[in-house]
Amino acid sequence: MPDINSKNQRVSFLLKKYMDNTCSEDEALELVTFMDDPTFDSSILPEARSYWHSLNNHPIGDFNTDGDRLALDHILDHLHHLIRLEEEEATIDKFKNSTIFGIFSKYAAVLILPLLVYSIYVTFRSTGANSSKTDQIVWHKVKATVGMQADLVLPDGSHVWLNSGSVLRYPNTFTGSVRQVTLSGEAFFDIVKDEAHPFLVKAGKMHIEVKGTRFNVINYPDETVSELILESGSVRLYSGNSKDNKTITNIKPGEHAVFDTVTNQLTISDVDVRKYTSWKDGVLIFRDDHMEDVVRKLDKWFNVEIILQSPELKEYVYTATYRDETLPQILELLKISAPIKYNITDRERLNDNSYSKRKIVITKRK
Repeated sequence: MPDINSKNQRVSFLLKKYMDNTCSEDEALELVTFMDDPTFDSSILPEARSYWHSLNNHPIGDFNTDGDRLALDHILDHLHHLIRLEEEEATIDKFKNSTIFGIFSKYAAVLILPLLVYSIYVTFRSTGANSSKTDQIVWHKVKATVGMQADLVLPDGSHVWLNSGSVLRYPNTFTGSVRQVTLSGEAFFDIVKDEAHPFLVKAGKMHIEVKGTRFNVINYPDETVSELILESGSVRLYSGNSKDNKTITNIKPGEHAVFDTVTNQLTISDVDVRKYTSWKDGVLIFRDDHMEDVVRKLDKWFNVEIILQSPELKEYVYTATYRDETLPQILELLKISAPIKYNITDRERLNDNSYSKRKIVITKRK
């Protein structure tokens, strides 16, 4: 085994070649081997910091501001997530990860690089492993890393954007009379029209059928409602399975369907669709939203835990649009428009050597 110094030098060399698009397949696999090593964190973090320095002109180790600390948090989260990723059973075609806009876009070279290399590795391993299984149906699972987005194209050409922490399951080919996928989290679908083969989305208790349309679905397992927002086309909500089902209702463009998974109640209202779908373009839009809902979105967007310590703040109504703002900048803007103050706490190292989410406590300013 090479010592840490020589290993760092080799990792640095391979990272540079990959960033310059001169990395061979063997070198990409070698880089992945380094990442899979138990000493991965201690050896690669200095290189991540070096690239952070080269991209941003900050001294290595200078992570003193809130923005810098949150950026380093994201690097650590991503590195720990990477070594726990499941190796998929088959090639995931046309799949890419992109950082959510804001401060993370500055560190794209550091954050996305390992995942891209890992994707090459998975593709290389899977192509050979499945060359003899072309006639079999294999289900893929694609997960968007917390604090990031994923963008993929399905076998029928339909386009799907996955929001932070979301999971989509789909087959390597659509056969039979329907095209079916399952979703946990949030996704925007742009479905290729096929009248003869309806597209079905199972999102918890919400069952969706379309034939060619654009819509957004929200179905996080830790929330008690499932939501659908229709941009264009038509959607049929149904109960039961795809062969023996009953129509609940049809949704029209501009409508927002909310299904309460506790009471089994469905409500439909007219909304500004852009407010619910802009996330796929890197934009956060709030329009007369309660602070509790604002915080919920920011939690997922930046992979933090924001605590509203003063109950009355939950009902505060907020309107804003964010495109490139960092979390510290958003918190400062909140301070200007609301009587609040906030405190960012240090993260804790957990037993598995990963890190807890950074907590941000918001209180009412006297």
